[in-house]
Amino acid sequence: MKGEYDVVIIGGGPIGSIASLLLEAKGLSVALIERNTVPYPFPRAIALNGFSMGLVKDLIGPELWSEFEFTPGIHVGYVLNKDKMDEPFGLMQPPVIEGKILDNDSFGFLNWFNQPQLEGLLRRRIEDRDGITTLYGHEALVLWEDDLNFVRVQELSTGESFDISGKYLLGADGGGSFVRKQMGADLKSLGKSIHFLIVDIKAPRSALRPGMDFDAGGHQIIDPQGKRPTTFIICEGKSHGTYKETFRFEFALKKGDDYTTIQSPESIKHLVGPYLNPDDVEIVRSTIYKFNSLISQEWRVNNMFTIGDATHQTSPFQGQGLNMGIRNTSNLVEKINLVHSGLSDDMLLDSYQVECYPDSEAIIKQSLFLGGMLFNIKPHINLLRAIIHTFNGKKGKPIDLFPEFVPDTVTVDNGFKPGKANQKGYPMYNYINEEGYPRSLRTYHPTEYRIFCKEDGSTIAEAVKRVPEIVSPMVIELSDGSDGGTTAGSRLVSAQRKEDLDKHNKLFKGASYVLMAPGYTMLGTYKNGQEEKLVSDYLSRFKLNQ
Repeated sequence: MKGEYDVVIIGGGPIGSIASLLLEAKGLSVALIERNTVPYPFPRAIALNGFSMGLVKDLIGPELWSEFEFTPGIHVGYVLNKDKMDEPFGLMQPPVIEGKILDNDSFGFLNWFNQPQLEGLLRRRIEDRDGITTLYGHEALVLWEDDLNFVRVQELSTGESFDISGKYLLGADGGGSFVRKQMGADLKSLGKSIHFLIVDIKAPRSALRPGMDFDAGGHQIIDPQGKRPTTFIICEGKSHGTYKETFRFEFALKKGDDYTTIQSPESIKHLVGPYLNPDDVEIVRSTIYKFNSLISQEWRVNNMFTIGDATHQTSPFQGQGLNMGIRNTSNLVEKINLVHSGLSDDMLLDSYQVECYPDSEAIIKQSLFLGGMLFNIKPHINLLRAIIHTFNGKKGKPIDLFPEFVPDTVTVDNGFKPGKANQKGYPMYNYINEEGYPRSLRTYHPTEYRIFCKEDGSTIAEAVKRVPEIVSPMVIELSDGSDGGTTAGSRLVSAQRKEDLDKHNKLFKGASYVLMAPGYTMLGTYKNGQEEKLVSDYLSRFKLNQ
């Protein structure tokens, strides 16, 4: 088999599959190379955020989406010991606004899911697309560039080899990426690697021990005496969600642990026994896993790119590894489409790393910080935790960690210096949707470029008419609700708690417009009368051919 495609993707896991669907939707022809003929059968990633959920929903369509099982996590606590689970000294819990949990009417801030099921749904969607050629059961042996990117591919069942080519090549081939190595890109370590025993359990909620019957969420257990910090995740909600009978444990490994015997069924049942009745559990998977905190220093060489874990790897304490890959892949696909269509200059592709590196680095470091809260069991840190537990956990007043789990606003070198105060207003901005549910602004069309307007957006809406439709931003009016109006269409009304109104005021401090890229990236802030400057700045990002 020989063929020439617009894009060749090496690696058909969730990131490669999502990239292929995004590119095909833009009209590009894609060859997808993957060793495995069926999805990997065990769950690895377990959490998707709002950005990723919205993108997946749009990609797979309503019929497949109706089959997708997920449960929003609404309770993540940091506790000293497993016998103090009801006394968290820190709690990540979405706020309750007007009697309703934030973002819980559709999908929440963090959603538990089954990766094999997601990969199966993505493959079924790929099968329906004429523009994607799937080479499952194949391996990339050699790659080189000669105007186009060439790949020598071997069919594993027969040993037959053949060459294919593409204008663009994407390496979605994981942490040990063959593509990254052939690009000569170095990995930078941002922190120490950590070894865990990962255990996935199938069991009914009735298997939960007394005192463990929490709603869907996660628990970070310090365990300063036993010195085995543990993450305990409940994937089934009490009365919400469709992902059921699933629990995950992440047990830190200690010096001297025998990695083989600790994975025995008897050992695992002993470890999970304080949380679940071992007679009611089925061990789905156990494995020793090494969590890295790494980021590639070169994401592009000519028309060869890496995406997903091939580019960055993070510890699990924010549940952002796969989400980071999805967000950055979406960014790259948009740029490839603009360059391939002839609208933008090839230089635009350099901004893939420029725009995504700061966000990725910040998330990896933030995850390390949260992991440090779990792993640092030095005596003076344990004493500090014990004091916090006494004055907070025991009294039912845990420290609010929700802001620590929400990624900060990101700025980029090719942005337009947004105000620092304005950046503080975005991540925790909440509004009330048309159905009366509280939603976070970061979940409102997060894959789009957006212009947030303080009240009236008619002037800027007129100015953006000169922007080519393919890159046209959304214009969204944000109101503080002082006029008594409610959310309708692209006019959103802020939630009315004091902290929500404070975020509205911060977002627009000294500004009438806030220009946002997809995700959490704030590009610039502008005043009334600067509409033409906003549009000119915005257009300059796309390196449009004249």
